[in-house]
Amino acid sequence: MQSRFYRRMVRVFGVLLVIMVLANLIKRDQEFSDEENRMLTQKPVLTWESLTSGDYMTDFESYVSDQFFARNQWITVKLYEDILLGKKESNGVYLGKDGYLIEKPDEPDWESVSNNMAAVSALAERHPDISTYMCMVPNSFYILEDKLPAQAPVRDQERDLQKIRELAGGSVHDINVTDVLKEHADEDIYYKTDHHWTSLGAYYAFAAAAEAMRLENVETEYDIHTVASDFQGTLASKSGYHGSEDIIQVYEAANIEPDYIVNYVESNEKSTSIYNSSCLEEKDKYTVFFGGNHARIDISTTQPERKNLLLFKDSYANCFVQFLLPYYQSIIMIDARYYYENVDSLIQNYGITDILFLYNVNTFVTDNSLADVLNPVQPDEAGSPGEASE
Repeated sequence: MQSRFYRRMVRVFGVLLVIMVLANLIKRDQEFSDEENRMLTQKPVLTWESLTSGDYMTDFESYVSDQFFARNQWITVKLYEDILLGKKESNGVYLGKDGYLIEKPDEPDWESVSNNMAAVSALAERHPDISTYMCMVPNSFYILEDKLPAQAPVRDQERDLQKIRELAGGSVHDINVTDVLKEHADEDIYYKTDHHWTSLGAYYAFAAAAEAMRLENVETEYDIHTVASDFQGTLASKSGYHGSEDIIQVYEAANIEPDYIVNYVESNEKSTSIYNSSCLEEKDKYTVFFGGNHARIDISTTQPERKNLLLFKDSYANCFVQFLLPYYQSIIMIDARYYYENVDSLIQNYGITDILFLYNVNTFVTDNSLADVLNPVQPDEAGSPGEASE
C-alpha cells in the first residue's frame, strides 16, 4: 500500500514537472516587470567565449529566474511560507510593524563613492562662482527604526553620511535632512509598500533645504491633492506582500505657483505639468511624477528672478521638484545613469547659478555612474557646443 502511494506521488510529480516545462516553453518572455518595476533578463546568446568563461550559465540562471512561469505567484507563495516559518524578511525586504515593508540596505561601494565625491568636489572647484549643494536622504530603515522587526540589523547611515561629507571637502555645502525626518518619523514620510519617501517627507526636507540654499519668500501654505489611494509599490512586488496600500499626494504652492513648461529632452516632448496622470493607471503610480526617470528634463518657469538650478538626482528627487518650482527661472534635471553629454558646457550655456545633488543614501553608496558624467570631457572627446546643449 505504501509503495503504491509513493508511485502515485512520483507520477503526479512527473506530470506537474512536464506541465511546468511545457508552460515555460510556450510562455512568451517579458521585457519589463510592472510588478517589480525593472527590466527582466533576456535569453543570453550562446558563444564559445561565454560558455568557457561561465558567463553563459550565470546569465541563463538569471534568465530562467526572471522568466519562470507564474513567477509573481511563486513569490507570494514563498512569502506566506516564510511567514508560517516565523521569518521577518522576504526577498530582501523586512516585513515590518504596522504594515511597513522596509528595504534591506545595500553594502556601500566605497571606491565608487570616493570617485563620485572627488568628481563632485572637482566640479564645484571648477565653478567657484556657483553654489554647489549636496542633499543625501536617509532611507526608511534608518529613520523608521522602530518599524523594523525585532533583532533586524540596522545600518548606521549617519556614519555613512559623515564619511560622504568628509569626502566632499569644503567646496560643497551639505544639506542635512536627517534631523528633520527623525522629528517627523511618526508621520507618513515614507511609503509603506515602496522604497521612496512620500511628498510629505520631501516637504519636510525641502524646508531644511530652502534655508540652506537661502531661498527667499518661501511658501508655507500648500494645496494638497490625493491622486491615488491604492498604491502598492516596489517593495510589495518584491516581497510578495500585498496587505498594505499607500496614498500618493501632490503639493501645489497656494500663493506663488508659477506657470512652467516641462521639456523631456531625449524625446523632445513637452508638457505644462510635472505630473503624468496616465501613470496613475499603471502599477508603479509613483511615476506620476514626471512619468519616471529620464536622462534630462528641462523646466522653464515664469519666475522672474534669474536663478537657474542644475539638479543631479535619483528618483527621490522626482517628488521633491514640486517644491522647487517657485524659486527658479529654470531647473535642469540630470539622471547620471542615463546622461552622456558635457556637464561643463551645460553649466556655461544655461547660466547655471546653483547646483544640487539629491540622492537617497542607499542609491548613492552603490552608484558608479556619477563620476563619469561629472569628469570634464577632453577636447578630442567633446562634441560641438550645439551638441552639448542639445
